[in-house]
Amino acid sequence: MDSQAQSHANPRAPGLVLRDPATWLKQWRPLIVLAASIAYGLAVSLWLAPVNTADEVVTRGAADLAWKAFITGLLVFALLLNLRIVFRLRRPGLAWLSVLMVAVIHSQLVMDGLGSWLLWPRHPELNALLGISLPLCLIALCEFTPHFLPLGKPSIRLLRAFSLLGGLHLLAAPFAIELIGQDTLVVTGVLGGAFICVLTFWHRHHNHGRYFAPSILVIALGATTTSLRLIGWLPANTLTDSAFSLGAALGALILTSGVDRLLVQERRRRAGSDNRVRQERQLRARIEQEYDHLMKTHRVTGKPNRPVLEEALEAINSNLSPYTLCLIRLARFNELEQALGYHTAEDLLKQYLRQLNSVLKRCLGDRLIAINGQALATLDTSNHAFAFYRDPNAGPGDPALDAITDWLGRNFREGRFSFSWAPALGLAHAPEHGKDATTILSSAGFASLDDTRPLSVYDPSVARRLYRQQMLILDVEEALSAGEMWLEYQPKVSIRDGRIDSLEGLIRWHHGEFGRVAPDQWIPLAEKVGMIHTVTLWVLDRACRDFAALRDRFGRHISVSVNISAKDLAQPGFHRFAAGITQRHGLSPENFILEITETAMMSDPETARKTIGMLSATGFRIALDDFGAGHSSLGTLATFELDELKIDRSFLKNILHYPKRQRILRVALELGESLDLDVVVEGVEDETIAIWLQQFPGLHGQGYYWGPPVIPNGR
Repeated sequence: MDSQAQSHANPRAPGLVLRDPATWLKQWRPLIVLAASIAYGLAVSLWLAPVNTADEVVTRGAADLAWKAFITGLLVFALLLNLRIVFRLRRPGLAWLSVLMVAVIHSQLVMDGLGSWLLWPRHPELNALLGISLPLCLIALCEFTPHFLPLGKPSIRLLRAFSLLGGLHLLAAPFAIELIGQDTLVVTGVLGGAFICVLTFWHRHHNHGRYFAPSILVIALGATTTSLRLIGWLPANTLTDSAFSLGAALGALILTSGVDRLLVQERRRRAGSDNRVRQERQLRARIEQEYDHLMKTHRVTGKPNRPVLEEALEAINSNLSPYTLCLIRLARFNELEQALGYHTAEDLLKQYLRQLNSVLKRCLGDRLIAINGQALATLDTSNHAFAFYRDPNAGPGDPALDAITDWLGRNFREGRFSFSWAPALGLAHAPEHGKDATTILSSAGFASLDDTRPLSVYDPSVARRLYRQQMLILDVEEALSAGEMWLEYQPKVSIRDGRIDSLEGLIRWHHGEFGRVAPDQWIPLAEKVGMIHTVTLWVLDRACRDFAALRDRFGRHISVSVNISAKDLAQPGFHRFAAGITQRHGLSPENFILEITETAMMSDPETARKTIGMLSATGFRIALDDFGAGHSSLGTLATFELDELKIDRSFLKNILHYPKRQRILRVALELGESLDLDVVVEGVEDETIAIWLQQFPGLHGQGYYWGPPVIPNGR
């Protein structure tokens, strides 16, 4: 019934007037049919008035009259209730029940004779409408059923067929056609009623079947009783005379109660819908507030985020007010997060920033620039910023800033924790260091990168250096593929006889904007950002490409060494990648020496020992580079599988003038000899040093004394 009712309900406006006339006529067809039937009946009654005029008035007893009035009252009550529900629910299809009750009321009045002597004594021709109201009962019942039960299209079509037959009887009433008379109407009504009874039984388990089934049963029982009384099978009395009307009244009341249940459900649905709408509005408002809060605050600290800070600074820039922006970089946050866990670290950070917020308000007072009501803004978990108005005529010192710097330099204490965040404070002055918020923030950020002092003012020269480093890192991969990088090879020479046994590949870079770039200007940064592994694999591949030319020039005994990083040692499967590169070029790992700095090896000895072991097992020779520049343990050093020891160039500084340095060098050489390692001394620059080193047998040297690095294919 729900699907049928909704399919016939007005889906658009809550009012009764529809913009589309065709839709309006379809929706309100029951009442239109009722009005047309009444008008048609009036016309028929006027036409048949001389035939149907009553000659006498039947006198009724008081009890009989009361009984008829009671039945009529029930019908009128059900009619009014149904009309109220129709207009409240805006479902015109349910008005067919009103049509049924109007037709039954009229039929009851005519059959009881109340119309001719009580209701319309001066118009007895209205009794002739009985030939119209009876077919109208069948039409109304057939049309109402699809609105109350979930019927398929075949059932609806058959009901419409019975409805059309009822319409034919209605139109043929004034013409006394033999084939379309009361007997055929009775047959049509019985068949239609029986079909409706079958539909009712079939859908008895539907939500509204419990209302429709008893109502149809009562109406059918009343109609059957009246029919049996008319053919003389039942005695004529008050009950049998009114059986049809009584059954119709009771059935109408049952159906109306079912329809009233629809009204209750509709009210609940509307109340639920209103409640859902109200809850949805509240939820939407709360989501908008939370979204606004999320968009304006940092997830962890709850402080205003960067866009809010930039908005506040732009408002000050528009007023051309001089101010200072301070960016606080907490260098140890990531370290503390790893040590304590991110939950604890974030909770401690919130406490720290809460205290800092109070310190800023106390020290700066009215000079403090409020950022969405807060003294402090969060750029990310490690970087935070505040701003204050500056007097351009004031001296270089600022007591408030000194007090803030002093507070930042103290250890943070919270519960059982006591530690330093290692804060670095970078300052940028507007408009000297930038005329917009983005530039000022960038300037303060550059200043905060200076780890040598707790407070740094933006220096354009430092910013240019940092900008150069950033651009170099961004251009590394492109430089590798564009041919801006190449390898130069510095020989490792036997000091006694000058024989070249191997060459070290040194990476060189000619940048399109900055020109020649020294390795120490970008390799440490590449290690920090994790790009060094790509560089290492490229260097090894380049050395393999140059190997044939180097062998042709220096002999087939030659080997090539390349530098690898601590990041490479920590890379899973690095030994397979390295071996795969040499094999791809038809070479063997035995042709190459991998140089690892002492510092890299000692940063994670266990991982380094494992990876070096796999590289050595693959066939690569391993050299310890820059020995003496770090802080390695000799006991730990002895556990690595090494083939070569390279003594740092710092050992040769003024060695001829300091006997202690000479003794230290001898100890290092003896260490290499005891570990059965080839020893190479780096940084041999002049002949005097080279001649002095010839006293040590088997020693190799590397330096500009034997010439600059060579390029195998020229450049």
